[in-house]
Amino acid sequence: MDGLYTTVTFDENDKWFVAYESMIDGAKYSYLVKVNETGDDLLDEYMVMRSYYSGDEEYMDEIRDAELLNKIIPVLVPETAEYLKNPEKLKEMLKVS
Repeated sequence: MDGLYTTVTFDENDKWFVAYESMIDGAKYSYLVKVNETGDDLLDEYMVMRSYYSGDEEYMDEIRDAELLNKIIPVLVPETAEYLKNPEKLKEMLKVS
């Protein structure tokens, strides 16, 4: 992976935009947004990945543990911290949209 604001491809039809990256507790985490097949439109699908290295190769594992995600996401995407601490604000925002 080349880093922030790039697109990574996990297989032929599985492309993701690297929106945020941060080192947290000695590990590199990335917040990814799925893109369409042509790579020109963001889709409403997201995931957090942790990077591992073997030599010069980078490998990524999806983070699914809710407790770890609650710790990682506010660091990766600081704007979310307020909504994670106060879910009622998120519900109010969604009603307005």
